[in-house]
Amino acid sequence: MNRSMVGGEPRTKKFKRSVLSDHIYSNDYQDLLKKNWINSTSIQSNDLELIAEPFRVCKISNFIKSQDFMEELKNELSDIKSRRKSIDLYQFEQTCDLATIDTENIEQLRQTLLYDFKVWLENNTNITLNSTLSMSSSCYSDTDYLLCHDDNLVDRKIAFVLYLSQNWSIEDGGTLDLFDTDEFGMPRNVVKSILPEYNSLVFFEVTDNSYHQVAEVTSSEKSRWSINGWFHGSIRLSNRLPRPDLSLPTFEPCKSNEELNSWIMETYLCSGIMSGIRESMEKQSYNFLAHFLQAKVYEQICKDLLSDDIIWNKVGPADVRNYEVADDKTLPNTLKKFYHLFKSYEFFKLLKNYTELDLVPDGKNMKPKMTIELQRWSHGNYTLIADKNNDDDDANGIIGDIDIDDYNDDDDDDGGDDDDAVASVAVSTSDVVDANDNNDNNGEKMKMLLLRERNDSTSSNEKIEDEQIHIMIKNKKRKKKQDEQASCSNIEIQKNNNKRSPPLNPDSEDSEVSDIGDYLSGDSDQEDDTIQDDNYDVNNDIESQPEPGTLDVIMQFYTGRLTEEETIDYVDPKEPDGALIHIPPEDNHLCLVYKTNSTTRLQKYISHYCEGYFYNLICTYYE
Repeated sequence: MNRSMVGGEPRTKKFKRSVLSDHIYSNDYQDLLKKNWINSTSIQSNDLELIAEPFRVCKISNFIKSQDFMEELKNELSDIKSRRKSIDLYQFEQTCDLATIDTENIEQLRQTLLYDFKVWLENNTNITLNSTLSMSSSCYSDTDYLLCHDDNLVDRKIAFVLYLSQNWSIEDGGTLDLFDTDEFGMPRNVVKSILPEYNSLVFFEVTDNSYHQVAEVTSSEKSRWSINGWFHGSIRLSNRLPRPDLSLPTFEPCKSNEELNSWIMETYLCSGIMSGIRESMEKQSYNFLAHFLQAKVYEQICKDLLSDDIIWNKVGPADVRNYEVADDKTLPNTLKKFYHLFKSYEFFKLLKNYTELDLVPDGKNMKPKMTIELQRWSHGNYTLIADKNNDDDDANGIIGDIDIDDYNDDDDDDGGDDDDAVASVAVSTSDVVDANDNNDNNGEKMKMLLLRERNDSTSSNEKIEDEQIHIMIKNKKRKKKQDEQASCSNIEIQKNNNKRSPPLNPDSEDSEVSDIGDYLSGDSDQEDDTIQDDNYDVNNDIESQPEPGTLDVIMQFYTGRLTEEETIDYVDPKEPDGALIHIPPEDNHLCLVYKTNSTTRLQKYISHYCEGYFYNLICTYYE
């Protein structure tokens, strides 16, 4: 902000009268809003709409009185550098905090909101605000979105958004969607959608249940443009209930009348090939087995998946996941047998041969188990990173309490010298945790928040390295190979390798002669590099202490409806460098992934270009 010095003291420059429309200052308008806001009553008039359920939201139409001011404001915003942001939760472009921008109309709008409108909000909502205003500009283009979250972080009191795009229709997507909640206070379904009407301002109180999203933009020609942010106030203590347990039921291996060779390509059942798979898993901790099922069997399973007899149930909560799961009791005959094959003793034994994990029960100490889920996916489905390191009420997904504008870190070339917004919020959060140990574990949330912006500085990474981060040297070796072999640039190579035919000599006992490299993805000939860490004693037998984990087994169906970018990713939330492993969409591939306890599996958001359904069978095996 420009300041002039008078008598050695800074003085803000004087502004014109408020740029807000006169109707919002009328006594009748304010009385109508205040009465119904306090009573939580829905109303709608020419320039005012109040939504009471699922939480209080107010929409003011014709918010700015001057069309010329709107055009000048947009011209100034168009000259500001924005940054493309894309993680599991969101995908769009955003500017820095507009407090760092010294242009006439942006500054006048900010001062009007910070003074005139703040007082107006306090008078009409009975919510006490302080002198802090966060404000930035966002732009959503085709396939951009911001998934379910609640804005609930530290001292945010009122969220607002001013819409700047003209001639927006429901067919263009980009609505502000409001979620209802279940008996645990978890987000469930979209029950109200607000169109981003030009020159309207929407605001709502940030509460435990203020779950909302920006729906995917589905127009290839328009962009959804807005100014958005928060008014801040005193810290509000949360009354949120503990989250329900989202874990799946586990199954022990059981005997089956089905023979593996009646389902699986004979190639994958001979000892020589098993040895090669085992060696590959040891070196890179994942593998793709192409053409795993016999062709006729796979075709019948695909046919069964389309049966109208299957009951599909939506799973949530929406701030963690959104897809459908099959009721296994309603599966057609062949699909049901295939589903239960993964629970069988014979399949457990096969996986032991592939991985050397202790997956065969001995009747005494070794009691392996597994979970299984047959999933149906379509446009709008997703999973999000959840914090698995907490055993408290947020253990199943802190993502709902993290919002995009926490990642507003200014580039050095922006010319601003303000502190990084994320760092300043992190300091405030540490005070919250000290004052209130039950306040939704904001400290852990901020650790996740800092890590999820890949552009954070090294100093931010150092802040979150504490006693909870136990990375063994063997796991570092594994991660290095995963980074080298599973980068986005290698997906096409993997896909080409996967499409090769199995070897012509399936009975070979010698893995050196089996041509396993022709149909298993990844390079099994890499040297076994040794990585040393100053924090560990390399003389200890760390090789015998790998990081605990599980084995994921994945099969996909009808993946031709997806693009190559819509992958299943394995991500370590504590690492800022992105996905460790990408599982490309491929039919009739058995994907084996050793997943450590610090790693999360993600299915990326499915855009509107996906037509119809595709399916994932995902099993997790525990030693």
